[in-house]
Amino acid sequence: MSASANRTSPPSVIELKRQIAQRRIGFPALLEQAMRLLLSRPEIVAFGTLQSVATACGVSGTTVIRLAAKAGYRSFKEMKAAFRQHLIFCARTT
Repeated sequence: MSASANRTSPPSVIELKRQIAQRRIGFPALLEQAMRLLLSRPEIVAFGTLQSVATACGVSGTTVIRLAAKAGYRSFKEMKAAFRQHLIFCARTT
């Protein structure tokens, strides 16, 4: 069995919001501030680069990578894909 078979899938943005609301994920102050911005404006991460997201959040690229890991993603790229899928879902349901 491969290592990826044991890994759970990354959370969708909706699931991420649910986990935060249920306090299953907690963020230190700086990461919380960045996550609040990204959840309110998902296009920042969906279409941005690591550096542009960091600049928009007022943090370093390393902090954005830590944020992605704390939120349950293996990488910034995986978090970006989840936010992009969220925007596609929202566009189709409106």
